[in-house]
Amino acid sequence: MKREGTITRDEAKKCSEQYRSWLMEIMEEWGEHTIDPEHGGFDTDFGGNWKLRSHEKNIWAQARQTYMFAAVYQMADQNEKWLSTAKVGRDFLVKYAYAGNGRWNYRLSEDGKNVEEGPCSIFTDLFVLMALSQYAEASGAMGDLPLIEETFESIKQNIEDPDFRDLMPHVWREGICRHSPYMIAVNAVSVAGRALGRERVRPFLDQCIDKVLHFFGENESGFLLESLREDGRVWDTPEGRIVNPGHIFEGMAFCLDEFMKDGECGEDMDRALDIIRKTAEVSLDRERGGVLGEFDYKMPDGRSRDKIDWVNCEGLYALALAAVLGENDRDAANYRELHNFCERFFRPREGGDWYPLIDRSGNVIRDNKGGKHRAAFHVPRALLRLSLLFASCSRQAG
Repeated sequence: MKREGTITRDEAKKCSEQYRSWLMEIMEEWGEHTIDPEHGGFDTDFGGNWKLRSHEKNIWAQARQTYMFAAVYQMADQNEKWLSTAKVGRDFLVKYAYAGNGRWNYRLSEDGKNVEEGPCSIFTDLFVLMALSQYAEASGAMGDLPLIEETFESIKQNIEDPDFRDLMPHVWREGICRHSPYMIAVNAVSVAGRALGRERVRPFLDQCIDKVLHFFGENESGFLLESLREDGRVWDTPEGRIVNPGHIFEGMAFCLDEFMKDGECGEDMDRALDIIRKTAEVSLDRERGGVLGEFDYKMPDGRSRDKIDWVNCEGLYALALAAVLGENDRDAANYRELHNFCERFFRPREGGDWYPLIDRSGNVIRDNKGGKHRAAFHVPRALLRLSLLFASCSRQAG
């Protein structure tokens, strides 16, 4: 019997349907505007009302969106238009973006023929790994398997190398470890495992999960930090003291997804849930609602009070996981409060893609649809995962 306040079968069913509806609204919008009919690939730099601002081909955005269209086809709606749209992105990546040796260029000219910025970021490699792996699974076409294999091996080697310097937007510093590559690798390598075989990627996947949970999550600050010294001590600088709730929620959700996939309910799952709860306590705006942004843990009152779409949607999925897995009233209340805030302030009244940035009172600061890295990714990915989570919950809940 469910306790009062926790997620019921009827609530889970309603949530699953609602998130799927929101997801499809966003993907329909992006599907209508994003394909570059002249040069191939995706246009992703849109202002308000879908006004195209540039044809810049940032490979983070190209890869993220390729992944998302393929994922929607695979997991939500087997309409061929999603797969054909994903193929537009896949074709552009494979034809123009590969730099060789498992590395991928960061930015290309609009026609893809000129490299504006080369392989300067491990995150480009991670997002392309996700994109090609998800497209291969969705389409059943395995012609990209050699590229997927090369990219995976390159990522594994480079993340494990303390002297690897292509960490943009981070700056490599001797003796400093960064949380983001390991965190994003948990998700990207999990997706790649569906193409390469889970047993092949499992040792590296476990290594990344352990790093996220136990290296970055255990230090004298009491927070999971964006950066630490190689010995696990706090790097006591403004940059080294950053707590990023969006990345923490995102990373813990990636870990929990893996634990659920493997049917594991042990200490690591409890630890991930505890980190979510602690992060919620310091990042949820109890007065106005929503998730606040990053802060220096020594000066938490100095943070911006504006609210970012990707931080809040990653928080929404993490809190939903806590509500479902933790089965306590506080977790469920946190989830419901954030859901209501996002529906009221981030989602436009006419539906569609969320506002990227609002102020503490919910007023829209930016209404652009895309940007340098922003595309159909964080928000629709969270909505897809929320819909799938609650669909599963509705089949199991009492």
